[in-house]
Amino acid sequence: PNGDPMDENKPRMDENTDTLIVSDVRLKRTIRDYLKDYYNETLWVSGDAVTPESRKKELGIDSKEDAVKKCIDIRLFGAVIPSKGKGAVETSLTGPVQFRYGRSLHKVKWQFIQGTAAFLSREGTEQRSFREEYIVPYALIAFYGVINDKNAEITKLTENDVEKMLEAMWYGTKNLITRSKMEQNPRFLMKIDYKEGVKFHHGELDYLIFLTSDKDDYEIRDIIDFKIELAPLMNSLAKIKNKIEKINYKIDERLTLTQNGEIKLFEEIFSDFLTEELRLE
Repeated sequence: PNGDPMDENKPRMDENTDTLIVSDVRLKRTIRDYLKDYYNETLWVSGDAVTPESRKKELGIDSKEDAVKKCIDIRLFGAVIPSKGKGAVETSLTGPVQFRYGRSLHKVKWQFIQGTAAFLSREGTEQRSFREEYIVPYALIAFYGVINDKNAEITKLTENDVEKMLEAMWYGTKNLITRSKMEQNPRFLMKIDYKEGVKFHHGELDYLIFLTSDKDDYEIRDIIDFKIELAPLMNSLAKIKNKIEKINYKIDERLTLTQNGEIKLFEEIFSDFLTEELRLE
């Protein structure tokens, strides 16, 4: 994960629980990069160091309506858009898609690594500089998010936008190819569709998913070292079954799911619900 620039770029940790924390900004950056690279979508937050005023001018945005029409990330995540004229009030759009910080489902420890840099520290010497970094050997990180239908109406978010976002969450994670993010893989994606007219969502779903392992948390290094227990999640959703239209899902073939300790397929665990595997292509 991205480190904390205010603390020597160390991985963000909850020191009380020894769990890893990943900001929603990292996930949104993954989504944005994928949408730009694979769909050539126009982005309001491009990652470049520019002011909102210069970005607005660069994209030729003249109004709020123009902004949501041109920029998929505004339709998804919202934005603060500067307005023209002296004393003009900026336009704030609350994004319909909101993510909470991600957290690891098990305890982790970061490691401090030192290595030799690729280049000499200065010309005319044989001495190379040293690089230092903090790494997490392994972590299974869970994110939880909500799509607010009322805000979606304001930003003109479409079903196609949401489908692209889900695809970006899955395949964009696979495409994070840097030394610190090599071989990051999506393991489980679940989306709950509520029935039309239901003014309700069941929060904190990530707190109902548990990792079980015969190993100590700190020793986990691979997906085969643990299973994901879904009985608490299923039992909780069963109480509001009449409000749920469908459960969409995608699961990595190496991930093992359980219900009360018994290994089962996702479709078996949620057999009382209408389920559909996400076709992310």
